Amino acid sequence: MQLNAIISIVLARPGCRRLLAGDGITAPELSIKGVPGIFEAVTLDVKSARKTVPAIGQMASIAKNLDEYQFLICLFVASLPDSEPHKLQLQKYRVAAVAAFARLSAALKDASQENLEQWNAHAKSLMEETSEEYLKAKSNSKFQVASHKEAFEYFGVPVDKIDTALTAFYGQ
Repeated sequence: MQLNAIISIVLARPGCRRLLAGDGITAPELSIKGVPGIFEAVTLDVKSARKTVPAIGQMASIAKNLDEYQFLICLFVASLPDSEPHKLQLQKYRVAAVAAFARLSAALKDASQENLEQWNAHAKSLMEETSEEYLKAKSNSKFQVASHKEAFEYFGVPVDKIDTALTAFYGQ
């Protein structure tokens, strides 16, 4: 199951890593690093691919931001005790971000406008929600973040299953 692989491979390993080697915006290629056991590395020349699949431009922007937030979350949660409620919430978004990159890695092998438009829609809502949750945790705010459960489901990591798996992982 992908969820368990993400938790055991990504969350349990020490250190924080970016998922992109090149973002396709400041670099000519979008280059997703592979995560063994979860997804393969993929590189795409964004400039030439945009000519046939326009959604690639928005995809590169969303991927860059989503990767940045998963990295910032990783750095931040390292300082939080396992009992801190924000830690579980933030890790849920990290899991979803990795699942989003797994789906993107597969989609880019046969990049179609329709598939990337779907990925963009779900990844954008996930990225926005992730940024809100990160800012909420950093400021220790209590405001509610609107959850887009359909994005988690689209990436194959339903919220209830992530919550259960993270609770077990942190022994709570």
